[in-house]
Amino acid sequence: MKFKKFGMIYELTLAGLVIFSLVVDIEHQQVLDWFIWMLFVIDYVVRFSMAEKKWQFVKSNPLDLIAIIPLDQIFKAARLVRLVRVIRLLAIFRRRVSILDQLFQNYNIDRFFTLVIVMMFIVAIPMRSIEPSFESYGDTFWWVIVTTTTVGYGDFYPETAIGRIIATFLMIVGIGVLGVVTGTVASFFTKKNQSEELPDELEFVKTKLEKYPDLSSDDYDLMVRHLEKMKSEATDLHKSKA
Repeated sequence: MKFKKFGMIYELTLAGLVIFSLVVDIEHQQVLDWFIWMLFVIDYVVRFSMAEKKWQFVKSNPLDLIAIIPLDQIFKAARLVRLVRVIRLLAIFRRRVSILDQLFQNYNIDRFFTLVIVMMFIVAIPMRSIEPSFESYGDTFWWVIVTTTTVGYGDFYPETAIGRIIATFLMIVGIGVLGVVTGTVASFFTKKNQSEELPDELEFVKTKLEKYPDLSSDDYDLMVRHLEKMKSEATDLHKSKA
């Protein structure tokens, strides 16, 4: 029990550091970023070494894997740095927020996003060579992000025919991503409303058990945590009625 409380305090502290690095620019920002990255690497290595099924752990935690790639330190593009920090924050919340975990695990949303992110990294490589106005890989990747998300700030834009074809492809992918996410979230809440009136914790455990035996150590820890919460609530209820 003490270990679990320590784990919660540790993850909340880590989340606080990531949020701090997102909203505050300090003099030694790079030192803080390297420190946070090191904590994520240690966390991932320890959890990976403790997992009985290594490959299953990797497949079940793609966001955690992306979070330990020091992209912010390699490219140093300000916008890319913030994106990496947001990914690291999502990696923490995914382990603590049951709705996010159900969306990621049951609908493979995290794997879908991982595939899209890898695709964006790959597309940025030829665009850096094709477009003369894209001076760095960081700027090119920023353009790929805003184009895929259909934001389109206009600070960078393709000038060649091939570049515009790639931009069109990215916009179509972006619209598809939005449709998949919207449909998945709508389907999740529709099924949730139509299911039996089970407590959220029990519903969570039920959905996890449907995936047995392909469960990671984190999955078992989450189920135990939810069941212990139900037990605590039931005990408090009995005491109040006594």
